[in-house]
Parts: sequence; structure tokens; C-alpha cells
Amino acid sequence: MKVLYLTVGNGNHDRRFLVKLAERGYETCLVYFHPDGRQYEGLKGIQPFYIGNGKAPKGAWAKGVDYLRMYRALSRLIMKLKPDVVHGGWVLNAGFLGALTGFKPYILMPWGSDILEHPDESRIWRAMARYSIRRSSLITVDAETVKKKILELVPSYPAERITVFPWGIDLGVFHPDPAGRAEVRRALGWKDRKILIMTRYFQPVYGIDVFLKALPEVKKSHPGIGVLLAGSGPLKGELEALVQRLGLSDVVRFLGETRPQELARYLQAADLYVTTSYTDGTSVSLIEALASALPVVTTDVPSLLEWVKEGENGRVVPCGDVNGVGQAVRWHLEHPEDSRQMGGRNLGLARERADWDHNFSLLEGMYREALQMHAGGGQL
Repeated sequence: MKVLYLTVGNGNHDRRFLVKLAERGYETCLVYFHPDGRQYEGLKGIQPFYIGNGKAPKGAWAKGVDYLRMYRALSRLIMKLKPDVVHGGWVLNAGFLGALTGFKPYILMPWGSDILEHPDESRIWRAMARYSIRRSSLITVDAETVKKKILELVPSYPAERITVFPWGIDLGVFHPDPAGRAEVRRALGWKDRKILIMTRYFQPVYGIDVFLKALPEVKKSHPGIGVLLAGSGPLKGELEALVQRLGLSDVVRFLGETRPQELARYLQAADLYVTTSYTDGTSVSLIEALASALPVVTTDVPSLLEWVKEGENGRVVPCGDVNGVGQAVRWHLEHPEDSRQMGGRNLGLARERADWDHNFSLLEGMYREALQMHAGGGQL
């Protein structure tokens, strides 16, 4: 089967889909329009096509012209490549372009805020989301919350054509490792510290500043903490400056971008995972922490609550609540045995629900179903 995988190209999760498509023997054509997508061009078994122009257009008119240009380029590629299935997402750009071509079968893959947040911010985005949904043969989402929002946007869309499965993780990479834990803690010079870790992209939606603002009070009562921030993004400079202003430079370390195997080692070394996101789909970063047997502190984002239950496998606080985050972190530090048991429950949960090898099979089933829906498909 030939799959045309259509994406912006600047996301963190495309790699997991592309690698798995190649591993499963699909003839995979990657079409992207953000220059960052070039990072995927070296992936074995992936045939890349760049339809961007190397610069972001400014103004509504310029963006409209650029969409028209990319639509034409994508349509020409589809006619040339003759894929069996087109698989597209982020909804408000790549997903919309895929829908515009009219190709069937077309599988739409929202990423989270492109459905949960942005359609409520603009009538144009709302119209684009609705159009993309209506033109999709099938839709895959990673959380029940996203499915519910899709059906609010387009009540007539058949619910049975929306498949929910978390994107999952490689459980062979993300798992507890006592020996590796000790080694990393020694390398950090934090052998006896309680280590908190956050692994989110540095952008406003993830509320990383909320976490940092909660730390001075935590540090007062628990001076032996260490904090790891893994990732990068546009807020990096602001967050580094905030750490200095708050007097946290001695306890916070910025790890930068980390490969999955390296990130797994830092998670193994940690004692508590924290996410302070304002909105989210199913967070792969959260699942990686669960698979590492970490207890968690999370905000009350509905999709995250599909994984974390207050007092059962973590602590839940309201979005933006600095004091609440601090209190939840301190609770974990002061109840190590309860936290350890929560981490054990999280490990079991990840093994049950987050195995990427298993979950990817559900996407393969969608490909087969889409082909059956449009027998003799591959049509513009």
C-alpha cells in the first residue's frame, strides 16, 4: 500500500509515524511545507517532497496565495504519485490542504489544539476545521476529548468513523532502569536529590512558567530538589531569565533537545513528572513518564484526566494555579511511599494502553477500512 503522509513538518511526533510506516513495509511519501521537515528526509524507506517556499507569508492575502500555491503543488504530486491513501494533519493547515484536494480515501489526524482550541478563536479557523472534518473518510484522534469536540463542530459527522487511540510510545525505550537511574544521578551530581522533570516544548500553551513560579516555595521547604527541563522552543530565553529572577539557577537545569534514548534515561533518574499544560490531546510526554514508573502532577485538562486520576496515580491541579502546583509537588515529596505506589500504577497503565506497536495496528485497520469505503479509490 502506498501512503502519502501530509504534514506541516515542524512537529515532534511525525517521526514516530514515519518510522513505523517504513517498518511495516508501507511505501511512504512524505509531503511537508515547513523547512524543519527536512530532518525527516534521511529516514530509511521514506520518499520526501517539500512544497514550502522557505519563508512564512505575512498577512491574510499572502497566506491565501501561499495556500493556493501549495494546494496546486499537492494536487500535482497526488496525480503523479497515485497513493492508495492520503493521511493528513494538523487540521488547520496540512489537514485542510489534504481535504481541499478532494482525494479519497482521506484520513484526517488532529493533533490536539487544532481542534480543542483554535477553532474557537477564529471564524476562519472554525470554518477550515469543519470543512476538513466533512471531507474526511475517517478520522483518528488520540483522546475521547478530541472526538467529542469534533462532533460538536460537525454534529452530522458519523461518530463510528472516528477512531480513538493514543499514539503510544516505544516501551522498549521508556521503562524503569534502576542501574541507569543511579548512573545518571551520579553524572548529574544529584545522587541524593529529589529530581523533578518536565519534558514539554517551550511555548505558552504548556504553562512552563507556572511550574517555575511554584518552585521557590517548594525550594524553601525542600532545598534538596533538582529540576530538569528537557526541550526547547521560542520561550527558551524567557524561561532562562525567569529561572535567574526566581533564584533557581542552582536547582534548575536546561537539557535542550534530547533523543528518545537520552530522554528515557533522564526520566529513569527522576522522582516526579510535572506538566502544567493549558490544553492538550493525549500527551506523549506524559505517557513516557508513566512508562518510566513516575508519579505525576498534572493540570485538569480533560484529555490528561483520561490518564491521571486525582489521588490514584497522581495529583491534579487547576490550570494556571501556581500555589496548587507547589502544594501538589510538596505532597509528593512528603509522601514518598504513596508516590512510589502511584508510579507503579502508572507503569501498569502505560503497558496496558500505550504500546505503540499495538496501537499502530489500529491505524493500519483504518487504512484498510478506508480503502474498502472507496473501493478502487486513489481518486481526486
